[in-house]
Amino acid sequence: MSEQIGIVGAREHNLSDFSVSLPHRQLIGICGVSGSGKSSLAFDTIYAEAQRRYLESVSPFTRHLLGAVPPPQVDRITGLPAAIAVKQLVTTPPENSSVGTLSQVSDLLRVLFSRFGDYPADQGRLLASAFSPNTVEGACPTCAAKGSIHDIDLEAAVPDRSLTIREGAIAAWPGGWLGRNFKHLVEAMGIDVDLPWFRLPADTRSWVLTTEDTPSVTVRPADVADHVAREYTGKFRSARRYLLDTMVTTGSASVRERTESFLSNDLCPDCRGSRINPAALSVTIGGSNIAEVATRSLTDLAVTINAAITADHEHGPSTSKRFSAATDEAAHVLLDELDKRTDVIERLGVGYLPPHRSAATLSPGELQRLRLAAHLHSGLHGMVYVFDELSTGLHPKDTGHLFTHIEALRDAGNTVILVEHDMELVRRCDWVIELGPGGGARGGQLMFSGPVAEALEGEGSTAVRLRNEAPSRPWRHSEGFEAWARCAGLSANNLGDLALAFPIGGLTTLTGVSGAGKSSALRSVAALARYAGASGFDGHEEAQIVAGEAGRGELAAASATGLEVFTRVVSFDQSTIGRSSRSVIGTYLGIFDKIRSLFAKTELARDRGFTASQFSFNTARGRCPRCEGLGIITIDLVHLPASSGTCPECEGRRFTAETLEVTVNGLTIADVLDLSIDAAASVFAERLGLVAHFEVLQRVGLGGLLLGQSSATLSGGEAQRLRLAAVMRARKRRERSLFILDEPANGLHPSDARVLGRLFRQIVDEGDTILIADHNMELAAGSDWLIDMGPGPGPDGGRIVAEGRPREVAAAGVGATAEVLSARFGRP
Repeated sequence: MSEQIGIVGAREHNLSDFSVSLPHRQLIGICGVSGSGKSSLAFDTIYAEAQRRYLESVSPFTRHLLGAVPPPQVDRITGLPAAIAVKQLVTTPPENSSVGTLSQVSDLLRVLFSRFGDYPADQGRLLASAFSPNTVEGACPTCAAKGSIHDIDLEAAVPDRSLTIREGAIAAWPGGWLGRNFKHLVEAMGIDVDLPWFRLPADTRSWVLTTEDTPSVTVRPADVADHVAREYTGKFRSARRYLLDTMVTTGSASVRERTESFLSNDLCPDCRGSRINPAALSVTIGGSNIAEVATRSLTDLAVTINAAITADHEHGPSTSKRFSAATDEAAHVLLDELDKRTDVIERLGVGYLPPHRSAATLSPGELQRLRLAAHLHSGLHGMVYVFDELSTGLHPKDTGHLFTHIEALRDAGNTVILVEHDMELVRRCDWVIELGPGGGARGGQLMFSGPVAEALEGEGSTAVRLRNEAPSRPWRHSEGFEAWARCAGLSANNLGDLALAFPIGGLTTLTGVSGAGKSSALRSVAALARYAGASGFDGHEEAQIVAGEAGRGELAAASATGLEVFTRVVSFDQSTIGRSSRSVIGTYLGIFDKIRSLFAKTELARDRGFTASQFSFNTARGRCPRCEGLGIITIDLVHLPASSGTCPECEGRRFTAETLEVTVNGLTIADVLDLSIDAAASVFAERLGLVAHFEVLQRVGLGGLLLGQSSATLSGGEAQRLRLAAVMRARKRRERSLFILDEPANGLHPSDARVLGRLFRQIVDEGDTILIADHNMELAAGSDWLIDMGPGPGPDGGRIVAEGRPREVAAAGVGATAEVLSARFGRP
């Protein structure tokens, strides 16, 4: 095999037709500012070509199903072996995804329980699938694998029994037209809507609130006192039926939260919250069923399962019947696989996680390491591994430990490529490639390629960026704060009756190792702020959350003071904005709508009768009929990963040829979607009165992203900053806002993170308050207040290790963050 990967004429996306060579069996770091072309080189060129070559090796029938997979925009690539890509998880994990499914430990447990579990005397052996709540045979029939049973809370549904139905006695009914409709329907059925609720007959009250009947009722103007313009027929649903239906169908977090406040949430009596059918729960290993085993940490369960099966094998009364030579070998293989998987997970520092924990509650760092564990466990060599932002969600203390495992991949004979913003990691690589000098149209140029040692000895921009020369004294000398928000009794996940305080009108950063409890603390504070009366806002949807105890769950024992001063809480997590590729950045702030209107006003568009919808890829009028406006064709195969290719009809342009004949400033609507935010601003900002829209996107560090980029492809940090941009556009000076952000600097080059830090400073200088969790040490050092959590992850975390002004925390020398701050910036 060649000693290097040779890339000639790379021009994918914004790459400037350059050539570069990458040495085999080396650690290669690709760095550069956001939008400089790092992913275009690593994933869209190197990995895409490796994937294309693999697909060419499959059977002709499979290739026929896949269609032509276009090669990346490059003249040629030589010396390229098979490749594995590990990208950031840019979508929210599915609701039924857990630590067990991500680590694949759940699959092993199900097989072990199926084959080697202790069954009741009258029960036959179950298939492994019967131990999964996500299968028909494994799901608990009582709660439909939900783990709990919802039912209407009658007292919450009718909080004031003296009110009439017309006056709104049934608080569980919705507002607006649908609520009025329910009142009209019961009035048309002859129920007295002007009689106080407590005076209605008991059976009438029960029927209105709980019946499963859904009669169709004709409402005539003469039958109801409220003004109805004309006769109509509607379907009645009881308050209970309405609430349960809404829980299933709503996509709105605020509507779901309101609905839950009128429902009781009782543990399923049959599965006790495990979601697994009772027959499977009757099977045990070492006296514990699979649900009980799944609550143990990954490290502990491997030890206890191994010990239990081995003991049963050696000393059990039915050894000769249950453990033949074949089953003995099967047990050995399965237990050995369980040990190997959990050992890798333990070495990555997340062995404390239990299989039953929902993936949606994990921090980005925990998710990243669980996904990485599968690749470290594989034992492959001679491969190319391409990793995207390994440092995502990790404290600097964690990244150093993680890097030793990446070095092990290299030492096993693999070529490892890291797309990375953390210069501490890039400096530990063997080879560095820098792209730049800027992002978008100003990027895509090869600034440097060579050994890291050679780069550090130079005087060019690569050396400066690689040394990450930050201000030597980043400490902020802020004045004292008079007002503080104080929260106590926080107990979500690993928080142990946590109490924390942060200054109102300041920037507070939560630091600590991954899994220390930072995200749990942020979510708890955000919920308490909403219960204190602040409205919730996520950039699109604003809804008043009624203060009270209903639905508080883990916050039932929590208390807070000072949060009542906030009019609004702006709380973002790492979830994506859009789940569909039809949701793009340009539509998020309404920019693309105005651009489409501009195209519709051109002379050619008016002559042809084109409206603005002609230039939308979400409507049938002007979009390509083959790909339905997506620009790509995706084929899902049962036994192969989904494969995507450029649409052969529109060649990725999304629109019909007739639509693309209309231009503005020489640009078609497809050309506009391919513009970066920065480039589009120069063309459309002043012309369409969108200067403020583009400026706020640039201020949050998104200028290098494309207008037509799917919002579902954004990293967690990018999604948060896009939401932040929407909030900045909607800010009202009279409001006092609390911004709560989870790792907003995720995926940012150090220079871009400094831009974000300056934006945060402007926000607090204008009177708002910011509470963030982040691993960017420069951002932490420049905060007004620092709360370091830990000391370790999982059960070893959930406590405050140190807090105070950042320079005070660094000077005290207590905790992992103090150590890193002092090493990077010196003791104050």
